Amino acid sequence: MKQKYVLTAVAVVAVGALALGTVPMWEGTNSVKQEETRTSIIEDPVNTETEGTGTPTPLPTTAPVTGISHTDSYEDLYAQVKEWQNNSSYSNVQPRIMTVEESADAAGTDSAASNSSMAATMPEEPIDQEYGFDPSSEGKDYSTTTTQEELIDEADIVKTDGSCIYAMDSKGTLRIADAASMKLLCEINGENSSDYKEMYVDGNCLQLICQQEDYITYKGSIDLPSANAGGEKNTDGVRTSYSMPVTTVTVETYDISDREKPKKTGVYHQDGSYLSSRRTDGRMYLFTSYTPEVGDSADQLQYYVPRCGEEYIAYDHIYLPTPEKDFSYNGRIYLVAGAVAQENPDQATDVMAVVSSANIFYVSENNIYSATEIWNDRETRTEIVRIGYRDGKFTDGAAGSVVGELHNNFSMNEADDCLRIVTTVEGWDKDYSNFSRSNGLYVLNEKLKTIGKIEDLAEGEQIKAARFMGDTGYFVTYRNTDPLFAADISDPKNPRIMSELNITGFSEYLHFYGENQLLGIGWETDPDTGNVTGMKCSMFDISDPSDVRETDRFILKDVSFCDALYNYHAILAAPKKSLFGFAYGIYGDNTDVYDSSENYYYALLSYHDQNGFEPQMYLNINDSELFAGSMSYQDYCRVRGVYIGDMFYLVTEKGIVSYNIQKDYEQTGTLKWEA
Repeated sequence: MKQKYVLTAVAVVAVGALALGTVPMWEGTNSVKQEETRTSIIEDPVNTETEGTGTPTPLPTTAPVTGISHTDSYEDLYAQVKEWQNNSSYSNVQPRIMTVEESADAAGTDSAASNSSMAATMPEEPIDQEYGFDPSSEGKDYSTTTTQEELIDEADIVKTDGSCIYAMDSKGTLRIADAASMKLLCEINGENSSDYKEMYVDGNCLQLICQQEDYITYKGSIDLPSANAGGEKNTDGVRTSYSMPVTTVTVETYDISDREKPKKTGVYHQDGSYLSSRRTDGRMYLFTSYTPEVGDSADQLQYYVPRCGEEYIAYDHIYLPTPEKDFSYNGRIYLVAGAVAQENPDQATDVMAVVSSANIFYVSENNIYSATEIWNDRETRTEIVRIGYRDGKFTDGAAGSVVGELHNNFSMNEADDCLRIVTTVEGWDKDYSNFSRSNGLYVLNEKLKTIGKIEDLAEGEQIKAARFMGDTGYFVTYRNTDPLFAADISDPKNPRIMSELNITGFSEYLHFYGENQLLGIGWETDPDTGNVTGMKCSMFDISDPSDVRETDRFILKDVSFCDALYNYHAILAAPKKSLFGFAYGIYGDNTDVYDSSENYYYALLSYHDQNGFEPQMYLNINDSELFAGSMSYQDYCRVRGVYIGDMFYLVTEKGIVSYNIQKDYEQTGTLKWEA
């Protein structure tokens, strides 16, 4: 991909309409010479010294991951990237043309590194003396973010530690509020140029994840062709520069031992767009997507090698799984993974990149699984990459695939070094005359080779939800009715279906509600037409997987949409409290088909064996003191419910409202953010 450059110099005169000439580029950031065809000759150049930051140093890391192929040199990687580029018309980078004067302040550095730090501010009013944080959360009675694995934390926009509530709004402002007194302790104001995504809170450590697009400016001198007939090159050079947009994800770490005065302890940058993250044992594992481009030579790492921190990933930590019969992805997108420990938050303890357009992640206690769907001949396949991790280091890996595509990350689960996965299989016959759909369960070993499977399940239907517990897998398929399958996977080489329960409607989310119960949240439908008639909560008795039974169901009529079904972090699920909740929406007045207004509610329900489902509270969020009827869809999507002891808190973009659970959810306080 050729770039254009703007040249500036004292007393430089551009003379156009001359013959084409080749202009070697400067020795710059990568000590590289580029060549650029130009249509003009610049006379009377000014001598300048070459500028740059020197040849980049590959990021020092641990030994390469075993079990998966890595590149042998940057030259080999560049050749592969160039092949991708030649076979694709897509281009991800369009350099902005800059003069030396425009970029004088950039000095060839990454602007992300110079972002001003966030400011922690104190509220003007004094803090209520009831506030007092206990760093030990053992035995605390409070909700946590709904996650797939119990020991693996996941990021979200609202967190609580049992004493404080942490709320991130869409503008990136992080607020810490004392739950007992409903007083604002401090605000951490985000950079306007950054898109704040999610956060983690672990004891006295707060980590914010944001994404920004920065321009990296490369500066240097360019040799000029001579104007004489001989065509000899002028040895003088002209200062010039160009900038490349680079998307970077940043992790900002704070010490919040004093909740009123957070202290930033480190900032880590990783190239790419934010995909997901996980946190365990005091370490965050960050996943970003990076699309390489082609410069003029393998020396120009800035085009095709992602950076973690200020350094480029070493070539032997960039992996290209060897195309095989069961793994054929040969795309041009990297999955970049970095491990960041809270005690050293400015840099990664290990980094790697693998060629994969991963968009689904499942993380177990020992492995990271990333998955992406590809169209292979006449069918869809899911290609999977496994990366082992331990103590902040990436250890070993494998690549493989199964037929079909995943519904979401809950379609994957690991036990005894085996990956269990359920997919919906769609495809055409040889002459593309007949389209078919069915579902399958596959068991893969640590090398991601299929060792057991069940295929051709629920013909014509598709998977809507899945969950695994021990040696049993539960998954829901749907067309007009909802078969809930229970599969025995105790023998990985011979999995078998133990039971199939057919009921109306379908579950979109499954949550274990105690040892022998499974909560399903989804939609009730007409068994004849398939039309949705309401939102459904089902409780299943799974004490005998060979005889799964629905013990109770609860229908919320006229519900139009529920974002929580597609973002499980927005579901409050507390089986020990016998409490669960979610926000939902209803279009207009149900008696008026022309009313397209949106009304937003938060429902809290409980379940007891004796009484089944019982509604606890229906809160009309529009009418709360926070929104006064002007709630937007974006506001609704960011609503979270948390509880601490006997108090329930509705946390929104505009503030927090508290309710006393023991007093029939009587409203006790409101903390509204200042505009």
